[in-house]
Amino acid sequence: MEVGDLVCQGTRVIAMRSRGKPMPPSKMTGIVIAIRDIPPARHNEKERLRNLVDMLGRQVDVMWSNGKLSKNFAENSLEVISESR
Repeated sequence: MEVGDLVCQGTRVIAMRSRGKPMPPSKMTGIVIAIRDIPPARHNEKERLRNLVDMLGRQVDVMWSNGKLSKNFAENSLEVISESR
């Protein structure tokens, strides 16, 4: 994933539910405007916490097609529709 990629919300990290029934992910598209790398593990971090951070991926800012800006979105919860060139 790179800045400028067209993305939509995926289901790899979390599946949304309403009253116990699974909901499909939003079909809204957005453009990645910033990506922040995760700092390296510190010696006092527990392995479980580090595994969780690795599962979520980097922090991504997305400008959605409705004009809303989402900051610190989990990289692995997004699916790339079209890569920037």
